[in-house]
Amino acid sequence: MVRFLVSQDGLWSVNKSVESHNHELARPDDQYLLRSARSISDYNAAVLKSMSEARIRTVDAFTYLSDEVGGVANLRFTKRDAYNHIQKERRAKFESGDTNSLIKLFKERAIDDHMFAWDVEIDEDGCLLNFFWVDGLGRIDYDCFGDVIIFDTSYRLNKYNLACVLIIGVNNHWQNVLLGVAFLSDETIASFT
Repeated sequence: MVRFLVSQDGLWSVNKSVESHNHELARPDDQYLLRSARSISDYNAAVLKSMSEARIRTVDAFTYLSDEVGGVANLRFTKRDAYNHIQKERRAKFESGDTNSLIKLFKERAIDDHMFAWDVEIDEDGCLLNFFWVDGLGRIDYDCFGDVIIFDTSYRLNKYNLACVLIIGVNNHWQNVLLGVAFLSDETIASFT
């Protein structure tokens, strides 16, 4: 373990070094898994983009690319990196009309259902990243049955390939109850938060 200090002038110095708090370096066969060693080349990014636009699943595009270079270890990025790259591309494609329609729908729904709650997250460029909503029944069910909550992210059946996150509880009859719904552009901790 090494701890550095950076001075006001930008000079780095070793503050603490503990050699017993160490581990073996990554084996050469596993180095492609290290974040610092991973990157998607312009060629691979273009292939992922074109295959995505042709409605080919990201996992199939990733498999194709890894087969072309003789295996995942030679690809220099992981399946998660491919998904994140596609999500980043899709986020840039949100049409303002779709975002405005969604917000309009949420506002109208909040007028009809005073317990309806919603939230949207946009990036610095004003593009929609994530959105969430819960209706009155979902809020009541959460108060009654919110002891166990399941986040089901297995659905991606929408125009922007967002992860449809169903927030589900279990009632006193062991039946699923829908507590809320979110659409996430990526499956990171920040998005779930």
